[in-house]
Amino acid sequence: MNLEALRELEYKKCADALAELLGLDWDTKERILKCFQRTGIKNFFQHLESADLAPETSGKLQSIQALIEILDNKRGRI
Repeated sequence: MNLEALRELEYKKCADALAELLGLDWDTKERILKCFQRTGIKNFFQHLESADLAPETSGKLQSIQALIEILDNKRGRI
């Protein structure tokens, strides 16, 4: 499997996991997947406002972003 195919698979798995975790509909999951494909996952979270998602969804994603940052910071200290 080449790098691009592997990246695509990871984007899909992440979008699926977010959809399951947040109870998102198919359209929202597909919008998130398209954003991942355009910008990457890290940039997606850094620029959530440009994703054009419902305010409730954006709020949930901001909470997930905060958790990711906390875990990254803790990992950096170990």
